[in-house]
Amino acid sequence: MNDEQPLPLFVLPMTLMPGEITQLRVFEPRYKQMLDTCILDERPFGLVLNDPFHPVRGWDGPRTTGTLAHIEDHEEAGSNHMLVVRGGDRFDVVEVIEPALPPFSDPAVSDLVGEDGFFPDQEALMTRAEELGRSDLPLHISATVRLRPAFDPSDAAMGAVHTLLHSTMTAIAAAMGIDEETAGPWVENRIADVTAAGPDGIFLAAAMVLPDPESRQQVLSSTSFEEALGELEHGLRGIRKDLGLEEE
Repeated sequence: MNDEQPLPLFVLPMTLMPGEITQLRVFEPRYKQMLDTCILDERPFGLVLNDPFHPVRGWDGPRTTGTLAHIEDHEEAGSNHMLVVRGGDRFDVVEVIEPALPPFSDPAVSDLVGEDGFFPDQEALMTRAEELGRSDLPLHISATVRLRPAFDPSDAAMGAVHTLLHSTMTAIAAAMGIDEETAGPWVENRIADVTAAGPDGIFLAAAMVLPDPESRQQVLSSTSFEEALGELEHGLRGIRKDLGLEEE
């Protein structure tokens, strides 16, 4: 990644963790433009949890910490683009760069949406951007970013993650009525994956067991391994309480 280039941002109600592999469906014109650029230049984009309280030209803005998303596979399916992405380095957003146009609910672009509700193509949108004097900007939000250094946990610290993951996943399996003989190999395989992820293991552990984006975001945004472990413990404590495995 070229640090001097603005990073295209995919702003979604989800948190991608380093080492995590997930599928995405791209259908909005602004993100199709982003995807064209990333595939052509063979570069990642940034996936960031959305922040509706800090809008950017009418769109949900990005949270301050995100993850590089490396495209592992890409396939066109009609008007959609299906992606498989792998989470890479974490980054902090330094400066947000506004997109050329506001959402389609805005009077400046609402007339471009057809009666059938379909989005206009990129050419029509860039023509409107030129009419508004914003053709120098992309359709998607971008940002200058600063990459976060990787954690360097001790063996003992990673051992604490393994213990926490093992006890919680085993307890959850038991609460779901899954016998130990069946659950044991599955839990051990997940721990092996976390071990193989090295310094990113704590993030992969969070991706495996924390269901909501906000809990994941707290781990992702941590400035130290100890803080990340504390956030993981906090998120797992809530899950255990919900399952009746831990008293209030």
